[in-house]
Amino acid sequence: MTMTLADYVALQSYGAQIVDQGGVRRGGAGPADAAAYVIGGHPVMIPALSATARASDYAFVPDGDGWRIERQGRPLCRARAVPTPRFYAGRTAAGIPYAKIARLHGQDCLASTVIQECARYNSRRTRCRFCAIGASLDQDATIHTKTPEQLAEVARAAQALDGVTHVTLTAGTTPCPDDGALSLGRCAEAIATATGLPVEIQFEPLRDPGLYARLRGMGVTDVGIHVESFDPAVRRRMTPGKAVIGLEAYFEAFAAAVAVFGRNKVSTYVILGLGEDEALTLDGCRRAAALGVYPVVVPLRPLLDSCLAEANPVDPAYLGRMYRRIGTLLRQAGLSAEASTAGCVRCRACSLLQFTESAPGRTPAQPAAPGAVADAAAVTLRVAASPDEFEEYLRLRHEVFVSEQGLFSDSDRDAHDATAIPIIALVGGKVAGVVRCYRHRGGVWYGGRLAVRAEFRGGVNIGALLVRKAVALMRARPDVRRFLATVQFQNVRFFERIGWVKLGKPFFLQGRKHQVMENKLREEAP
Repeated sequence: MTMTLADYVALQSYGAQIVDQGGVRRGGAGPADAAAYVIGGHPVMIPALSATARASDYAFVPDGDGWRIERQGRPLCRARAVPTPRFYAGRTAAGIPYAKIARLHGQDCLASTVIQECARYNSRRTRCRFCAIGASLDQDATIHTKTPEQLAEVARAAQALDGVTHVTLTAGTTPCPDDGALSLGRCAEAIATATGLPVEIQFEPLRDPGLYARLRGMGVTDVGIHVESFDPAVRRRMTPGKAVIGLEAYFEAFAAAVAVFGRNKVSTYVILGLGEDEALTLDGCRRAAALGVYPVVVPLRPLLDSCLAEANPVDPAYLGRMYRRIGTLLRQAGLSAEASTAGCVRCRACSLLQFTESAPGRTPAQPAAPGAVADAAAVTLRVAASPDEFEEYLRLRHEVFVSEQGLFSDSDRDAHDATAIPIIALVGGKVAGVVRCYRHRGGVWYGGRLAVRAEFRGGVNIGALLVRKAVALMRARPDVRRFLATVQFQNVRFFERIGWVKLGKPFFLQGRKHQVMENKLREEAP
């Protein structure tokens, strides 16, 4: 049983017959009128409420503890529905349900429309035709404005109960876009302080170019500046209010944002199926990618409460062709979802670029073999013993801390590397994880740069094995009296579980919340 890219595209265009629609949210902002599934390890939003979905050749059929995808009755593959998040059951002290403050998007993204109102929405002369931002309020599914304190509270719960790894904040357009962006920045700051999670915020081109740096200082890690279409005629017809902001203003904003946040940390939504010119769309995506902006290409999803509720689905042949061509552009520009830190690019669920941005040969029908290790005995832990191992140790650090997390713009190397002890975890001869130990001063040593390659993050906890190896090395050295680490805040509980304790108060480093922790070397871990 296999799924091809053509199957994924058809599913995304037409939707599927889904028996259990309990997880489908109608209307509002974000991926509405659709259900979230994980298919072959990939999060995918599947339209479920439209007329074409109800008549689709594809169906999700109950199969044991999961689902079976069928096309015209023929089994294709199994799928797993993303379960209802546990944090949805929570309420604030004022009695507001957490689910009215933020929602789970995809499988690990916490998302919220902070201001559930758009200055353009109430007039057909200015409203974006595909938008249904007012529907959630009309259905009492949300509250108008979420406060930084509310969002921080919900983010803590979502992180603890459901393992969310990043946050997306958006809002309807405010009369002054800069004011709206600052409001989102304050919310991002509260979330980052409370959880250490990376946060993307989404806004229109800013009038004050200095505001990008200010937002970065507030803890924002990624930004989305959504043009919707690179075809001027489509913009005038489908986004008449936004169209007053010219395309060149968007490209200027892209460049200004990349200068502050870095390549692969800025994105723009591009909707296909609005009658756009293919060449103009490809040219706009190419130009954005060259600047370091990831064009999140998605098909029009006709929402039931929008002006385009009766629009036809996007032609799958056209959609598949655009995914392949724009995937090629992303590879040429060195952009990838994995290198993004937070937001729509990182979530992946609404775009099938997750299948075409990687090297040819890695298709949905033939996913890369998982690297998860079932037995700790298969992991070899040692100090890097050769120049090749040391280079691979440095390469993995770069992949995680520069390309993936964006903690450093160019390199994570520093003066400590000259004398640090580089520890590696090997699986089948491949470096799967790394950590280092270095002398701070006197008998005080630090551990740091703990990283595990993405493909090895399931199964045996290689990160824990590396930390324990580092502790064992430090215990064996008579010159080491104390062993500390500066830990990203979202990893504090992990370190506590393996015997570390917090020292002092958390603080911000490289725009992220961190905590100094210590392993009591002469005491046994619990």
